[in-house]
Amino acid sequence: MSPPVLPRWARAADYLVLLLVVIALIIAASGGVRVKYGEWHFMMTSPYRLLAWAAAIALVRSVFARQQPMYRHLPSAISRSVRSTPFRAAAATWVGTRPAIFLVGYLAIFVIGYAPDAKMNDLRVFDSEVMNLPVRWDANWYLGVAIGGYSYDPAAGPEYQQNIVFFPALPVTMRVVALLFGGSKAAYVLAGTVVSLGAFFGALVYVYLLARENLDEDESRTALWLLAAFPFAYFLGAIYTESIFLLGAAGAFYHLERRQWVRAGFWALVVGLTKPNGFLLCVPLAILAISPWLPRRIVRADDREAARAPVAHGAMSVVPALAAAAMPGVGMLLFSAFIWHLTGAPFAWAQGHAAWGRHYTGLAVLVTDRYRYIANEGLTGYMSQVPLDFLNAIGVLFVLGTVWPVTRRLGLAYGVFILLSLLPALAEGGLLSSGRLSAVLFPAFIWFAGAVPVRHRAGWIASFAANQALNASLFYTWRQLF
Repeated sequence: MSPPVLPRWARAADYLVLLLVVIALIIAASGGVRVKYGEWHFMMTSPYRLLAWAAAIALVRSVFARQQPMYRHLPSAISRSVRSTPFRAAAATWVGTRPAIFLVGYLAIFVIGYAPDAKMNDLRVFDSEVMNLPVRWDANWYLGVAIGGYSYDPAAGPEYQQNIVFFPALPVTMRVVALLFGGSKAAYVLAGTVVSLGAFFGALVYVYLLARENLDEDESRTALWLLAAFPFAYFLGAIYTESIFLLGAAGAFYHLERRQWVRAGFWALVVGLTKPNGFLLCVPLAILAISPWLPRRIVRADDREAARAPVAHGAMSVVPALAAAAMPGVGMLLFSAFIWHLTGAPFAWAQGHAAWGRHYTGLAVLVTDRYRYIANEGLTGYMSQVPLDFLNAIGVLFVLGTVWPVTRRLGLAYGVFILLSLLPALAEGGLLSSGRLSAVLFPAFIWFAGAVPVRHRAGWIASFAANQALNASLFYTWRQLF
């Protein structure tokens, strides 16, 4: 006989009680949280108030929902989640790749050494190279925003780099976690690493769930390994936004397909607050929202059975679906409103990217420049003289090559997601940062896992991993790869 079903609010109360207890324990160990912003002060240095709230919520829950006591429901629910196939598949992939990449980066510092032009003031924040390891490149910008907030100098020229171009999802989350850890510089570095790795783990769970809709269990696991071993997947453990973007995008797709509007909207909003191009997720999500009203051969070309099956959706269901799909744009507009208040120009964050070398040149220039270079110097000359450009190009070509089969196998929304995540950035900045942009395009890896023969899977994963080790070595020794 199955246990009585708990109301949704009671399940949420159980997890809220657990969260409050965990935060109270962290505050007890770290000394608490102290925040001052202008005239606004926030302080939480004692765990007892949180424990009192947890006790009150637990009491109300126990009085009005007696079907399953909290001490039975919560451990069993956590146990079921940990033993579930998606969790175990994600855990195996996470454990099998993330520590190895950190080890490669750490050893590269001593075996290869830092680049001659490395900015040692940025690299030597701590005495320990282990603590210094996550502090690379843009991680310093995110740490700066998390610690000191946003700043803007209106007198600075367009070539002056300012932190308003970095969206708030990662630094705000880092700040909350770091304050719980005590608020030191080391706490912020640790918080950034924990947030990135935690988001990547959650993203792996969602990608597995999406893959399982189209693949068998072995192929779904392979999709996770291909994603985690991809040559530019080292960003998914760095203090960068890639992990949060991947988590939000996969979560939004997963819940929108199941008509879970609130959850889909939440993850979509996270994407809009994570990266400058996050608002473009509105388009594939909107396609997914209206897909029941589109011709099946357009939405999903190889779905023969679905093409013959009638689709019964109420006309009103498109309204919450489109509202959820609009959330990435809402997130971008919320940040733009803040930047407007700070600078007087709502899209100053977009204009600020010029200081990083992003100028619109178009896709034709990107292609013709590489074609002429290869025509004059040969492919080996291109690889030897501009190897970093070549490495980024390989990642981009791999993902772009999957667009058509992804569209046929997974659906139009997934193919559009890949195109909109890459083409605008390529048109504006060339191959700048293109490798890490390609690392989060999970539909490519889902399709590839189903397309690669079983006997070739290990070889592809090993090849991906070997290239990721090379790229991670360059990244952690301050050699520009993006």
